[in-house]
Amino acid sequence: MATDFNDRARDNRFLIPAQVVEARDVELPAWATADPNNNPSPDMDPVDVYEDDRVKVTTTLVQHAPVFPALSYRFETDDGSIVFSGDTGPCENLVTLAQDTDVLVHEVISGEWVDEYYPHPRTPAQEALVQHLLKAHTEAGIVGSIAERAGAKTLVLNHFVPQTWPKAKWKKTARKGYSGQLIVGEDLMQIFIG
Repeated sequence: MATDFNDRARDNRFLIPAQVVEARDVELPAWATADPNNNPSPDMDPVDVYEDDRVKVTTTLVQHAPVFPALSYRFETDDGSIVFSGDTGPCENLVTLAQDTDVLVHEVISGEWVDEYYPHPRTPAQEALVQHLLKAHTEAGIVGSIAERAGAKTLVLNHFVPQTWPKAKWKKTARKGYSGQLIVGEDLMQIFIG
């Protein structure tokens, strides 16, 4: 990204990220990062990331192998809480992090679309990609049950694969096993808590 940052900073007089934000690594317990190839998301309690008088941020490892670490985040305020799944397959750590949250924003993939896009017979490379897609992401048909187990009051779907499915299909598929409010997210959508 250095070329892009330098071009924008020098030619367009934009600020570079280091002038706008303070980035820092999330400190995870050593035992949780001991075997990322075989267990990239071991069962763990959420880890504190940041806290001030307005917000508390916690995180946990989630399943998005071979990416490591893959993290989900919870933001708690006086008004309520919101959890962002990030890219993840089904993961108990996310259920723990999202316990009783007001809003769970969760990525979804369509297993039906994956099967249509990569029909049988598949080459070994295609099969490997299919397995990655289905293990590193959460199918719409089970995301509702994840939100229900977490006790999330509202489930917001995002990061759709494919993006071309109609909203009604996402909503119908994700509704399975979920009794709370379900929203099919859109870019720039605002959802209020509290």
